Amino acid sequence: MELPEEVTDVFERTLSCEMTTLSRTGPVTWPMVAMWKPEDSEFVLVTGVALPRKLHNLHRDNRIGLLFSDFTGSGLVNPPQVLVQGRATVPDELLTIEGLEDFWDFIFRRRPSFADEYALDTEQQQQLHPGLVWRIRVTVTPERVWAFRRDGAGTQNLERVA
Repeated sequence: MELPEEVTDVFERTLSCEMTTLSRTGPVTWPMVAMWKPEDSEFVLVTGVALPRKLHNLHRDNRIGLLFSDFTGSGLVNPPQVLVQGRATVPDELLTIEGLEDFWDFIFRRRPSFADEYALDTEQQQQLHPGLVWRIRVTVTPERVWAFRRDGAGTQNLERVA
């Protein structure tokens, strides 16, 4: 997927996004970390099974939105807000550390303090309820990508970039 550099910069440097799924009564949004994999033109998100609402929604309707609109800590100056609309793939495979090495590496490179905060030895892991440790890998395939930019007059313009 060909995307403008300013859009891929947003994907690669933003610390979080807002993920929206569809429940039976309408859209529901949560903050999430999304790892952009340009070589596959997809995002990877990871969610716990202890709070399964996101997973239930995605199993029922795999349409998903990712909004990149908070640039705190990214170092980006006046980037566009970016909305990704796509489809999620949610396997039924439960993962812990194994199978998510690329995602944890991504998180710990972005936020090195997380490594200390979340590092648990084997004994500590065994004391936790499994639902707090088990994760599901969600893959998002973009179908449409929109950029919201402000021009010199401050007017916001919407442009479909993919």
